[in-house]
Amino acid sequence: MNSLDMGKALSGYLHTLSQAGLQVEMFTDFEKVPETAALSGRQFQMPGFAIERADHTENSAFWLFLKENGTYIGGAAAMLQDLGRETLADFLLRTSRHQFPNAAGGGVESVAEPLAREVSGRLAYIGELNFLPGRRGKRAERLAPFMRIFQILAIQKWDVDWIYAFIPDRHMQARLDLVYGFSRAIPRAQKWRDPEPEVRSSTEWFVGSSRLEMEHMLQSDLAEFDIL
Repeated sequence: MNSLDMGKALSGYLHTLSQAGLQVEMFTDFEKVPETAALSGRQFQMPGFAIERADHTENSAFWLFLKENGTYIGGAAAMLQDLGRETLADFLLRTSRHQFPNAAGGGVESVAEPLAREVSGRLAYIGELNFLPGRRGKRAERLAPFMRIFQILAIQKWDVDWIYAFIPDRHMQARLDLVYGFSRAIPRAQKWRDPEPEVRSSTEWFVGSSRLEMEHMLQSDLAEFDIL
């Protein structure tokens, strides 16, 4: 997918949000993130995104927030994970011990084999998704275009090989993986050591897409924009 078509798709998603009365703001001034996230209903940041713990730059992470009638109603974040020759399994095992320690050592005990074998290279990890109660709206009107914008920006900024997230089982039962535009869904993606962190679970799903799959999805959406 060439850069011009990527830009057209981005414009289409922004137009969809604008038609719903929504504006998107991109934050790379990380000092403002906790306060803005709190306004949109999120009271904490995961360790990998917490600005007091993670030394992110505008080249390694960004936040997007949605505004409606001047009010921040939701947001999420993306970070670059350039693994080099390290496998995703080794990366998750190593970093989770530092991010979620406990008396028994903490962290991830094992990673699902498909992740360990297939997902590698330059990755964009999306997290921190949160909306004010009752403000998610219709899936096609808000959540879907919002997530597509993340995916396009990650491709444009970082030239990634994969884009992924971890979602709880209850979200998978609602098939939010399809709303997010992901083509892969792997159950029980990570097994956490006991006791599990309060904010993570061994029942989480990996949801994601390779660059090729993501560009196919974006191209498909662009055809719909052209019809309109």
